[in-house]
Amino acid sequence: METPAGVRVNRSAVLASLGLSTNLLWCTLAGHTGGFPSSLHDLDPAVNPRIFFLLGILIVGVAFAVGPRWLRERDQPFSYVLPLASSIGTASFALASNQSLFDPIFLAIAGLIMFGAGYFWIASRFYLLLARTQTFACTAWCIVAALGMETLVLPIARYAVPPVWQIAVTIALPLVFAALFKAARSSAPTESAQNITRRADLPGARMEALAAQPRRAVLPAGREGRRSLLVLIAAAALLLATVRSFSSIGLWGSEAVAAQGIAAEVVFSLVSTAFLALFALATLVKITGWRLDLRFQPAFIIVIGGLFLVVSQNAAPGIPAALLDALMRLDDSCAHVLFWIVVVTAIDALTMPSYRVMGVAAAVYALSSVLWVALLGSGVAFSSMIMLGAAYSLTIAAILSEWIGARRLESTEKESAAGNPEPTTAHPSSGDLTGEHVSRAIAVRCEDIAVANKLSPRETEIFILLAQGRTRTLIQEELVLAENTVKTHIAHIYAKLGIGNRQEMMDLVLGATEEAGRAASPHSYITKK
Repeated sequence: METPAGVRVNRSAVLASLGLSTNLLWCTLAGHTGGFPSSLHDLDPAVNPRIFFLLGILIVGVAFAVGPRWLRERDQPFSYVLPLASSIGTASFALASNQSLFDPIFLAIAGLIMFGAGYFWIASRFYLLLARTQTFACTAWCIVAALGMETLVLPIARYAVPPVWQIAVTIALPLVFAALFKAARSSAPTESAQNITRRADLPGARMEALAAQPRRAVLPAGREGRRSLLVLIAAAALLLATVRSFSSIGLWGSEAVAAQGIAAEVVFSLVSTAFLALFALATLVKITGWRLDLRFQPAFIIVIGGLFLVVSQNAAPGIPAALLDALMRLDDSCAHVLFWIVVVTAIDALTMPSYRVMGVAAAVYALSSVLWVALLGSGVAFSSMIMLGAAYSLTIAAILSEWIGARRLESTEKESAAGNPEPTTAHPSSGDLTGEHVSRAIAVRCEDIAVANKLSPRETEIFILLAQGRTRTLIQEELVLAENTVKTHIAHIYAKLGIGNRQEMMDLVLGATEEAGRAASPHSYITKK
């Protein structure tokens, strides 16, 4: 979409940012405004109500990690059911102590679990959409804008909207961002494919899919790259859980955030958004060309340093508590952006299903947060000591992780150099040519072709599997995809490569290898018969 001035507007990204902002506002209104005095708090619960919200996130995260294909195949009905269930859960939490039909504690807990499950499911839909259709920089700016809008609207809602209307608006918000997601998805660029009409369920049907971004993040060779990225996801989740648990939004309740007045909070919103944008620009956007094992180190250091700075000054005399609270919330926003950018990068780089990547990240975050809330909610007498110890532990863990990762990378490179000496002959004997050699050679050649023709990450995976002789059914099982999704991807691959069938694809792969010459590369073991 273009404005009258000729400026191109990424409508899908704008709508996704609005949806994420609405999702964040929904959560914050329920946990920290006068309209929600917290039913469980009124009922004198043994734990903070946020712990049940986190249990909902944990349940959905585990489901994403364990059953990605099952959830993906039921995405359409869930897109209608879960927003409605989230609204019902919000209403149950808000009205639990004002009804007598059900046990108030049971109703409030059930509502909070549905609340958390819906919160994560809806957020994951937006982040998966951004990961697939937008660049890293655009995704980072969408998250920054969402956090900025949430902090700007929150004081207006808190001071200008009556408590009853706060509850009504919060109950309706899940339906609002469900509509925003539909609009964002329909606004995303699509690719049409008519090359598979004979094999589609409906003859002559026109199949469409989102135009995915080409693969942008490349893992180091070997298992160490995949393992390091999974550890990075866990570290980002643990860091966010720690920072958030110690900030003013870590424990739900109307007393959790001290009222500073609408003017002061609006100023804080503008200033914190400016600092957050600077953080994203300097530590995430400008260094996307760095290696994955180094790219996120500056951001981790800044977030951990901010946590250490705030908690070390927590008991210092003369420092206003409001200033420390503002700095802690800013650090929380930085950790939030870092966590989701790490997850988006992992979705792009890893070959495992995107639902599983999202589920692992959510499960680690939710479980860590549950432990922190349970600990801090039991009493605040030792909170400063615990916070300082946590910040120190995270600092030491980051240093050790960097040192161990560097040692492993050096060891892997040495082993690779020792195990792959310069070939003495360009034509290995039939006894030396194994199935692994052939499979690896095909994969390398397919990756080169994919880069040259701008295939998306998922299209590249399917292209390699097709060239290695996998059937469509096996591809569905291996990549956890629906049948029609695989058909659509194959049609996109054929269209981008300018071919019409599988034989032409094999001619392209094998013929290109022959033209390059077997002596040009140790991978060129395959010749066209």
